[in-house]
Amino acid sequence: MKQDQSPHSDRNPGLWEDIGARQNTRPSALRCGCSAIEVKACAGNKNAPQVVPSKKVVSAPDFGYTRLVMNALDLRACLDSWPYDAEKNIRIGHGADGREIILVRQPMGLEQYEADGRPDGTRVQGMETLLDLHRARLHAAEPATATPVFDLTSRDCVGIFHEASEFYHRLVFLFRLRDWLRVERDAAQVLCLIEFARQHAHCTEDRVQLEPWRPHLTRIQAVARAMMLLEQNHYREAWQIAREVTGLPMFLEDDAPDREKLARALLESVRDALVTRPALHPHEDSSFIRHDDFWTISYQGHTAFLKCTRGLQCLALLLRTPGREFHVSELLASLPEAPAAMPANGRHHEDGTHLVVASLYDGAAILDTQAKAECKQRLHELRQETEEAERFNDPARAAKAREERDAIAHHLATAIGLGGRDRKTSSEAERARCAVTKRLKQAIQKIAEATPSLGHHLTARIKTGYFCSYNPHPDRPVAWKF
Repeated sequence: MKQDQSPHSDRNPGLWEDIGARQNTRPSALRCGCSAIEVKACAGNKNAPQVVPSKKVVSAPDFGYTRLVMNALDLRACLDSWPYDAEKNIRIGHGADGREIILVRQPMGLEQYEADGRPDGTRVQGMETLLDLHRARLHAAEPATATPVFDLTSRDCVGIFHEASEFYHRLVFLFRLRDWLRVERDAAQVLCLIEFARQHAHCTEDRVQLEPWRPHLTRIQAVARAMMLLEQNHYREAWQIAREVTGLPMFLEDDAPDREKLARALLESVRDALVTRPALHPHEDSSFIRHDDFWTISYQGHTAFLKCTRGLQCLALLLRTPGREFHVSELLASLPEAPAAMPANGRHHEDGTHLVVASLYDGAAILDTQAKAECKQRLHELRQETEEAERFNDPARAAKAREERDAIAHHLATAIGLGGRDRKTSSEAERARCAVTKRLKQAIQKIAEATPSLGHHLTARIKTGYFCSYNPHPDRPVAWKF
């Protein structure tokens, strides 16, 4: 079959015909040898595969579940008419109802995506997308209270991530088809998902899970808009977008627009973003392993190699025992060639033959004025949240608020004595606190430069102060290997 060499050579509506029976769902992928509800066949091909009704067969009772056994469909004739070519493996076709579909030829089969709506063609509880469903939930929560309580759970965020992944994958195919209007649309959809998760995710890790995509998608969206303007001969507007968003230089020679040069530069500016596909590794094991003078740190599919520092040594100790609080003197004592830990009843050092013992409370206040004000403000917010949860008969939320309130009250009690007087720390403990905090923050900063997602996680989950600890979110536990 002769191929059209125009930029839209793969957009051949007559090449594929929808011969399958369609119900309320549309499968996103069709592969050779796999069952499917909908089958695409070459128009006019007498050897095109025919739909064979599925059969539901109950398996042997010892397994206790139902298997769906589908009669195999021979797609070989269909695949032979479209040999696999990595450079020309995407086409636009039409279904029996006239809608456009995206077909992707893979080495051993086909993938199908809807050109509009959700890429898999499904609806989510009657809504067009999962984002629409969560927006409806947010809207329903707004009239309930003056300060609406709406959080996305970690499970909600996994669903948002997968929906964003589907739109992103379709965006890549649309980009290759030069369907700039739909590329801009899908980029905008994923950016909306990113922003919604950032605003409403309960867990800090979920709020930043999609953030690494934002600059890539912003650039892809801008490039798609600029390419549309170029096709409409609005060169200067396209150049303005390219200069502002992609940082490309001006391509004007004596006021003669070099459209081809600008188009090539625009496409080149997003090459890396289109090659890198997003991935979610919520349950993948992570590692924090020392090899001689270097640490090998793996998290969510990313690996970094960092030179050994005392901060990383302290961090490793915290990660080994989640939830346990270490006094800064314990962390210092765990370091190689570290001085002996400070005794519990004060500090000591030897000066010749004299042992000097100082009071434990001759240093700075445990909590400064700002910290005390923030604690009291948070206690007030938690009291209101507890009362509201009890009014709405939400015992889990009320218990969680009371637990945090009790923890803050206990912290204030340790920092404030009789008559509201500030309790003070020893100057030795204060120096240890400053040293450990500085080293931990430097270590986390180094990690963030190599693996931003882990940097966000540690920033949110490492508690510093006179007592340091690692407190992963219950919905986002990390299985560390050492």
